[in-house]
Amino acid sequence: MKQLLKNKKINSKLLIIIFFCFQQTYGQKTCFKEETAKFHNELNNKDHKKTFNWLKQAAEANHAYSSHDLGLLYVQGNGTISINYKKAYIYFERAAYLGIHNSMRSLGIMWELGEGKKINLAKAYGWYRLAGDFVPTDWDEWYIPRSKVLMFKRLAPKLAKKMTSSQIKAGDKYYKKIKSRVNCNFNLWVKKHF
Repeated sequence: MKQLLKNKKINSKLLIIIFFCFQQTYGQKTCFKEETAKFHNELNNKDHKKTFNWLKQAAEANHAYSSHDLGLLYVQGNGTISINYKKAYIYFERAAYLGIHNSMRSLGIMWELGEGKKINLAKAYGWYRLAGDFVPTDWDEWYIPRSKVLMFKRLAPKLAKKMTSSQIKAGDKYYKKIKSRVNCNFNLWVKKHF
């Protein structure tokens, strides 16, 4: 009888552990919506890069490249869209938290140069470090040349030469904070699904 009660306690603990593992694995908020795949396929099949409304729809569906492209449109402007650093920051940040290394670098540039933000080298350093972490190193040389990978890896150390030790410490703290918010990696998702 004691053995049976002991087994029930062990089994109930095991069930609780399995429940929490299952919940963590399958209960997480998904990074990408069903429409994300649709927009990704359309991007590869048609030239929608010049269509502003299409880019906005795709960005709302968490299509990371579209969010990055919208950020670029707002930074550079064109005949119909005027330069708006505040909106550019929003779209770059969305793409960065989806794991897009180019957006992480763009945010670093905005903080370093004070484009739409007050210059903050610690935040620039944090974004540059993150960009160095997320630049794909296992893609084909034709897709991402090794020179680009090295450039991304050197962004933070290069900026650190202009910073004080307290700024670097603040940058490391900011890096940890923003890295914890990146819960998706669009490049890995694309590689896995397409």
